[in-house]
Amino acid sequence: MNRKAVEDLETQTRGATDAETLALRVEALEREKRDLELALETAVEHGDAVESDLMDLNRRLESEIKERIQAEKKLNMLVSAISQQRQDLEILVKTITEHSDDIDLEWLARYNQAEELSRMDSLTRIPNRRGFDAALEREWRRCARQRRSISVLMCDVDWFKGYNDFYGHQAGDKCLVAVARDIESVCRRPPDLAARYGGEEFAVLLPETGLEGAVAVAEDLQAALGRRNMAHAASPLGRVSISIGVATRISSPSGSPWDMVSEADRRLYAAKRLGRNIVVSTDFGTDL
Repeated sequence: MNRKAVEDLETQTRGATDAETLALRVEALEREKRDLELALETAVEHGDAVESDLMDLNRRLESEIKERIQAEKKLNMLVSAISQQRQDLEILVKTITEHSDDIDLEWLARYNQAEELSRMDSLTRIPNRRGFDAALEREWRRCARQRRSISVLMCDVDWFKGYNDFYGHQAGDKCLVAVARDIESVCRRPPDLAARYGGEEFAVLLPETGLEGAVAVAEDLQAALGRRNMAHAASPLGRVSISIGVATRISSPSGSPWDMVSEADRRLYAAKRLGRNIVVSTDFGTDL
C-alpha cells in the first residue's frame, strides 16, 4: 500500500475494533489490487502503441543522424575546395604580380600582331580596305595641319571576270598578286600606300601629292603592267591592263577624305565606260 492509503486506513480504523480494522484493511488491499490490475491492463493495451512510437522516433533519429553526417561531409569537401581555390588564386595573383611587365609586353605584342593582320589582305600581302581607310584618315589629318594636297587612285583590273573564266580562279589569284606587286613598285615614298580595296579593285594613297603627280604615278603603273605583258586571252589587248580614276584634294579639318574617294571611284567607272586601260583625272566623261 502506498503512504496515502496507509494514512487513510489509520484514520478510518482509529477507535475501531480489531474485527472492523481487519475488514477495512482487507477492503483497502482489494481496492489497491483492482487499481493495480487496471493499471497493468492499461499498460498492456497501450504497450504496442508506445513501442511503435518509440521505434518510429528511433528511425527518425537515425535518419537525421545520417543526413547530418552527409551534410558534414559535403561541408568539409566544400571548405576543402574553397581553400584549394584560394591557394590557387593566391599563386596566380603572385605570378601575375611578379611577371606583370612580361605579360603586358607579350599581350601587347600579340595585340599589335593581330591588329596588323586584320588590316592586311591575305592573298596579296598588302593592306586591305580596313588598312587603307585607317591610313587615309591618318594622312588626311596630317596633311590638313599644313593644308597640303593628297591624292587617291582607284584602280580596277580590266576584263578580270573573263580572265577568271578562261584561266581559272587560281590563275586569277596569281594575276592579282602580280598586279599588287606592280602597284607597290610605283609607291616609292614612305607615306605612299597600295591596298587591295576588294575583288579586283585596288586603291593607292598618295599624301602630299598634287593631281599632276598622281596622274604620273597612274601612268607609271600602267606602264609597269605593260612591261609585265601578262597574257589575257579574254581582253582585246591580249594582256592584263588596268583602268584608273584619280582624285586630289587640299586637306582641311572641315573636309572629308571620303568625298575624294567617291570622286576617284566615279572617274574609275568613267574610264571603264570610255574603253578601259586609261587614266581619268577629271569629271569630263564621268556622266556618260
